[in-house]
Amino acid sequence: MGKATTNLVCEWWAREITGQLGISSAVFKKVGLGAREIARIREAGITHLELSTNTSFDYRNRKQVSEIARECEKEGLNIVSFHTSLFPFQSADEGERTEAVQEAVFLARTAMEMGAGILSCHFHTNAQTQRSVYEMLEELQDMSLVLAVENVGQVKIKDALSLVDEINSDRFKMLLDIGHERDSDGVNPFVKKDGARAAVTQCREQLCAVHLHETFALEHKPDHRAPLHKDGIIEWGKVFAGLKDVGYQGVLLFEDGRGENPEEWVRAVGEFPKKFVERYGTASS
Repeated sequence: MGKATTNLVCEWWAREITGQLGISSAVFKKVGLGAREIARIREAGITHLELSTNTSFDYRNRKQVSEIARECEKEGLNIVSFHTSLFPFQSADEGERTEAVQEAVFLARTAMEMGAGILSCHFHTNAQTQRSVYEMLEELQDMSLVLAVENVGQVKIKDALSLVDEINSDRFKMLLDIGHERDSDGVNPFVKKDGARAAVTQCREQLCAVHLHETFALEHKPDHRAPLHKDGIIEWGKVFAGLKDVGYQGVLLFEDGRGENPEEWVRAVGEFPKKFVERYGTASS
């Protein structure tokens, strides 16, 4: 691919990325999410928001739900998804499992009320989990909300895809997180030039959302850091080539799992389209 063609491809991607740019409220894990933070997100050019229930957002606090919805509407920030890892859908204790399903259904209805179309969870893949998913889909059949399984922990991409195939519903898809995956050699495939693109394309049409963040050499530094860090090793060009291969049109959610420097994160996410072109505009992805 020639330099001119590569530049055109990268500039096209920059426009696409800008339109799909999103951030998780996990970035504000330590400071909370309010009017000030929402305004800063929009000032950075970010247009989509994922609400993480593992942070200071309390989905049962009606005052907070109303305030966040109002401020997002005021700023033109679209709430597109909810994310949680709290529910024991896989529990062998039937009472615990049933309670988890009912709480997740309540959360899903709150998500739809706030405009979100996706509820992503840390689903396992055992029989109890499958039963929980079927029950949630049944209770939410009057809604268009999509449930999503994330690759995390023991649930690898192939396991998540197998669960999606088993459930076989257009309202149950996959959320791909580029930091959680490990190959048999213990290395994240998204840091490999010959692995990142293939890791994305295996998701096919089952992909409904992605979590993006930077990874370092893990024996020295952790992942879930601001994207395109100068010391980062994610093969971003290959990741986005894979997203283009599968025709992905969903939101690009940049997720911070620690909330250590929200201002840096918001700035880095807002600058991502420009930085992407700067890095890949002179070399084929």
